[in-house]
Amino acid sequence: MKTTSQTAYAKEEWNSLANLAFVTGQTNKMISAKLPAEYAVGIAPERLTEQWIPDDPDLRSLDRFPDFLAARRRLLAEVLNQMLGLPSGVGQTDGRDVDELPADEEVIAEDTSAPTLVGAEAQELRTENGVEVHAVYDGRRVDGYYDPSSRGVTIPSGPGQGAYESPSGAAVAVVMALNPHVRPQRNGWSFWFVTATGKLLQSIR
Repeated sequence: MKTTSQTAYAKEEWNSLANLAFVTGQTNKMISAKLPAEYAVGIAPERLTEQWIPDDPDLRSLDRFPDFLAARRRLLAEVLNQMLGLPSGVGQTDGRDVDELPADEEVIAEDTSAPTLVGAEAQELRTENGVEVHAVYDGRRVDGYYDPSSRGVTIPSGPGQGAYESPSGAAVAVVMALNPHVRPQRNGWSFWFVTATGKLLQSIR
């Protein structure tokens, strides 16, 4: 969303991730310095949908810019949740801009080169439901089960309840449930602890 007076709002708002879109040079020239309410009418609805632009035309007025950002953040969060196989975030408090990095932020990509064979230690720790693991976040303990064969984590109850394809997916769910105002990316291997040994989950990967 482009505004004719960026000084009307803080730099952090008009530089927000929720205010960015991929457009061609031709489209950028067409938009020029027009207000969103003006140029959006000339763009096909399906093109706006592809950019996750809210379909409410009232949000395109300059005085509704903060509401536009909030609505688009929700749309972007839903897309990411779907890609990660996480529960829908609809109904959660919108909170701060997704671009903000809180003090406890930790963004670490999960290592895809981890071995696929189940080690002897993991086999010894396996119970009927899997290896018992737990995490403590924001003062809350969350228990779960790690499956060494699939490398998935199941949270039977409490924050983030559900089955996840990776430790990181389960970690993200816990963070989203307990502290939705931070970006939830976490490295599950260093988020979960093996309950029987007190060591990080990466110790048996």
